[in-house]
Amino acid sequence: MPKNGYSSDAGSARSTAGKSDYQIIREFFRTEPRFRVSYHVPSANPSIRDRVNAVNAMLCNSPGMRRLFIDPRCRRLIRDLERVVWKADGHGNVGAQLDKSDPELTHVSDALGYVVEREFGLRVAVGCGRSSLDNESVRAIGSA
Repeated sequence: MPKNGYSSDAGSARSTAGKSDYQIIREFFRTEPRFRVSYHVPSANPSIRDRVNAVNAMLCNSPGMRRLFIDPRCRRLIRDLERVVWKADGHGNVGAQLDKSDPELTHVSDALGYVVEREFGLRVAVGCGRSSLDNESVRAIGSA
């Protein structure tokens, strides 16, 4: 059974136990022959704004096309998407970082952002001037 694994570049960092998260995950899946895992781990993380823009464009782009559908059972993801905001300075100016003051927020939507940016990021294809979001594939997150 083929599976894809996505993450930020942080998972390759060693923990206090000596193994990185990726080492632990890879060791587990090596012992599970029923899974063939393809890992998608960037050498550097895409910018927060690129991840947010990619997710927003998949949810509803400027022509009104919706290409990402969230299963209603994904309550934590829906909550994140509804509540996560840009961090503002003392004068109310919006910055380039997400507000992470609530430890219950951002983790799930960050994870979605890494997958969407990797697969559907706003990149211009060389020679044709069209972004990769012009393709017709539709992905449903969380549905069975």
